[in-house]
Parts: sequence; C-alpha cells; structure tokens
Amino acid sequence: MRVACALCLLVSAIAAAQQRNFIACPIVRDTKTVPCFLAEYQGELYYLGIQQDITAEVPLPQLKHEVLVEGRVSEGPRVCGGIPLKPLSISVIKEINPACNTILPAEPGIDAPSGTRGESPDTESLSGRQEFTVLFAFNDDDVEFGSIATVRKAAGYATKIKASAVKVSGYRATTLLSNGQRMVEKPGLAEKRAQAIATLLQGLGVASVSADWTADPDPGDGKNDPSRRRVTITVVP
Repeated sequence: MRVACALCLLVSAIAAAQQRNFIACPIVRDTKTVPCFLAEYQGELYYLGIQQDITAEVPLPQLKHEVLVEGRVSEGPRVCGGIPLKPLSISVIKEINPACNTILPAEPGIDAPSGTRGESPDTESLSGRQEFTVLFAFNDDDVEFGSIATVRKAAGYATKIKASAVKVSGYRATTLLSNGQRMVEKPGLAEKRAQAIATLLQGLGVASVSADWTADPDPGDGKNDPSRRRVTITVVP
C-alpha cells in the first residue's frame, strides 16, 4: 500500500513538473510561410501557434497584450523553435502592454507547421441526456469561434430530439501559476457567461432554456484550471 502511494506521489510530481502556467509577452517569429507565436518562461521558449484565421484550434495571443499560457510539455521536437505544450490554453490579458512587441526574424531550419481547424458539429451519434461544455479564456465572457461550434452542436441536438429542457450553468475559476501565484476570475463572470450562452441558444431557436450560475470561484490546482472556466449546457429529452 505504501509503495502504491509513493508511486502515486511520484507520478503527480512528474506531472506537475511538466505543467507550465505563466504570464508573458507573446513573441512573433517570422518564417518563410506564416508567423509563429512563442512565449518565454524562465529562459525557455514555448510554442503557442501560428498566425491563422478565427478557425484556429486555439485562440492566438496578440502583440501589445500579455498572455496567460497554461499547458503541459509535450514530447517530440521543437516547433518553430519552441517547446510544444499540449493541451494548451491561451488567454489574452485585455490591458495593453506596449512592451509586448517583440518580432524575431526568420531563421534557416525553423519553419511554421500547418494549421489545424476545429471540428464541425455532429449530433448523429448522440442520444439521451447530453452535457456540452463551453470553455472560456481567463477573466473573459467572450465566446470564441471554437466555442460557438459547441453551442451550435448543443442547439442542433436539442432541436433534433425536441428537448423538454435545456439547462445552462455558468462558472468562474482560479488559476494556479507555476510560480505559486493564484489568480481569481472577477466576480459576476459566471452569470455573464451563462447569460451569453443562453442568449446564443435562444437565437438558434432553442426553447425552454434556463440559466443559473455559481458565484464562488472553483479552486485552482495548476493542472485542470482551464477546464473550470466554463459553461455547461445540459440537454434533457
């Protein structure tokens, strides 16, 4: 029993060592195709994505704005000169920071990867009571392009089965940074998120939509924090 517990602690320690949660200025690296976004933390560069349209799998950072990066070190070669993180969550800090304006020139041997796009809504394989989760950037109630696809999927399913009820629940959360700092999302955000998703569902023709929210923030553990910044949509047959 003690050996098993020790093994669990070791696995947990390794996972924590691979996690990177930090705030930094994004860095743009030019390439022969499209620019890459990177961020530096403790003297190391991490890959965040390439310049892409709104269909990008992960929303991209912006120059002149700091970015909250949350991800786990992924095995494999560097991408665009940076260590890849997967899964990766990026939250743009809305306050302007003029110092975040670094652009690196293209270098031989450093190329941008191809872009990835979000999945199209598919409800054919769904049945019974279903829950859909819409994720948000830190301290934000804006619905990203990828999240709209999730809302459309929930709306399509609710319409298809003629749902008796659609319940929307909003949450806000805490983020634990790698340096030990805790960042708590602002009060009132859970309500704004829930109301925003409820409005989208109603605009998509979904009836019987109700919304509630949890005022207190979910705790942060430094590993699952992005998944707690959410709204859940429960579709009841």
